[in-house]
Amino acid sequence: MLLNIVTHSPASYYLGTFTVNSVTDATATFNFNGTQIWLYGAHRGNHGTYTIQLDSASYPNLNGGGADAFQQSLFNTSISQGSHTLKLINTGSGNTSDVDIDLVSQAFRLYGNQKVGNTDDQLVHEMVQDTDSRFQYQEPAWTTNPPTNTNFNYFYNGTGHSTGTYSASVTFNFAVCFAFLSNLSSARSCTIQGEAISLYGTSGPDNGPYSAQLDSGKAITYNASNVYPTNYAVMLYHADNLGSGSHQLVLTNLPASSGQSLSIDYAELWTTASTSPTSGNPSSASSTNTSQNNLSSGVIAAIAIAAAVAILCVGGVIFFYRRWKTAMATQQSLYRVSTPPQQFPESTVIAASGFSSLPDTRSVASSLRVDTSAQAIPWEISPS
Repeated sequence: MLLNIVTHSPASYYLGTFTVNSVTDATATFNFNGTQIWLYGAHRGNHGTYTIQLDSASYPNLNGGGADAFQQSLFNTSISQGSHTLKLINTGSGNTSDVDIDLVSQAFRLYGNQKVGNTDDQLVHEMVQDTDSRFQYQEPAWTTNPPTNTNFNYFYNGTGHSTGTYSASVTFNFAVCFAFLSNLSSARSCTIQGEAISLYGTSGPDNGPYSAQLDSGKAITYNASNVYPTNYAVMLYHADNLGSGSHQLVLTNLPASSGQSLSIDYAELWTTASTSPTSGNPSSASSTNTSQNNLSSGVIAAIAIAAAVAILCVGGVIFFYRRWKTAMATQQSLYRVSTPPQQFPESTVIAASGFSSLPDTRSVASSLRVDTSAQAIPWEISPS
């Protein structure tokens, strides 16, 4: 790939920079994971034709010529979620041999085609400073002092790490957690959340080639070299639809010449928080089912208390019933001794003073019903 990386003084281009090529059949390739892609550049009088290849599909005879117009869409399309390769081929020649790239924008869907989550799921986002302990720098190759043309004051929170040592690496460890809106606090207790990750640094005259390796995947080489000025908060690496569990991202400095370095600013991670547990992703479904089948300790404790209250109420009924039976027997015995026999209508019931003719269980039974209904309110079982 033959590309001339230049800057343009007018603010016509995004952030004032673009990449231009004037060699016929030269190519620029962009690998991404997503559902949509937009490629932006300029239309100018010395620009000509180009071809876009997206995976196995080809889109020939596209033209970037005409009156000056900047930040124009050179190509855009929607595709299925997954890994894709976009290639731009310069097919111009003569006085219209130029083609430039201003920026590339992509869209991706968390959880991909697994369709886990709902359309109203909340996006959970976290920024991780370069000083976080989950960044592990290969000592003593890394420093918190910036290279010559880099100013760490422009970094997030004013801190950064940099190395000019060949093969010096930094490892970023993180774990993916699937959260739910009803239990975000416990979801945040994970080491770090991330269904998608982006890592940021600089591109500019101080920077050069580097490689990025996610988990046991193949190391991919990138180049952050650029002419003046230094660009900040540049995405050095991105991956999404990672799946649950622990992950490890390793960036390694591979300078092509003396003075080239790799600078780390911060990382961003995203996941989604569902309004309710859903199934579809095997890894998340497993954890969801486990959460649904196993009651939390709070719910178990509440059920135990309700059972204890019910037992006490039943015990109270039995106690008062026995007490009433004893009193009735005693009163009837006293009545037979002190009172001569009398005839009473069959409908009349003799009751000892202070007691009703039947066990007074209504107040106890009422209490039992109130206690039972209070404990019978449905409990919201949140995944742990």
